[in-house]
This record gives sequence, C-alpha cells and structure tokens, in this order.
Amino acid sequence: MILKTKNDHDGKNHDSIHIQWFGLPLSEEFREGCNRVLELMKTHGISKILTDNTQANVFSTKDQHWLNDEWLPRAEKQGYKASATLIDKSHAFANFAARNIAKKRDASKFANRIFESKEEAILWLKTI
Repeated sequence: MILKTKNDHDGKNHDSIHIQWFGLPLSEEFREGCNRVLELMKTHGISKILTDNTQANVFSTKDQHWLNDEWLPRAEKQGYKASATLIDKSHAFANFAARNIAKKRDASKFANRIFESKEEAILWLKTI
C-alpha cells in the first residue's frame, strides 16, 4: 500500500488523499491503511480520497463489510465527501468488489465515482 496526500495550489482547495493497494492485503493491513487515511483526513482537513485499485485483488467480504459498517460512518463524521476509485477493467472480481462497496454508499452524504483513468479521476475530484 502507498499512501499520499496531494495538494493543488490553484487558489482552490483540491486536497485529496491518494491510496494505492497492491495484491490482497491482509485484513490487518487493510484496516491499518484505512485507519491511517482517517488520521490524514483529520490532521490535514481533507475530505476527498482517490483509491487506486488497479493492482489490487478482491478485498475479503469481511473487510468490505467492515469498511461499509464501521469505517465509513467514522469517515463521514470527519467530513468525508468524495471518493474516486481507479480500477483495471481486466480484473473482473476486483471491479465487482469496488462497485459493490460503492453502491452501498449514501449519495446524499458524498459523491462517488469509478474510473479507469487516473487523470479523469483527479479532474473529477477537483470539481467536488
């Protein structure tokens, strides 16, 4: 996993956290990474996340439930408002998992889109 914060200094606040997953992280690694994102959101006042799943395998069902049922409510309380997820369309099961997680999110609380292009994802996050 790689975790970065990005800032676009064009006079607008386009701060976002970029996280990239590789392979199939152990449950402990997955949760540690997600919780680190929460820390960065709080520390830097960031509300947008770009998740790169292009090199990830399917996250376990248990971790998907944890993300939706436990992590997401905490993130929402910290102001989480936008999520751009990068996928590789050739990884069918990983794409299914990403879409499954995304469809369980409340669109009235934040914006969520799935992309195949990092550039398009970044441009979209700048509009939020």
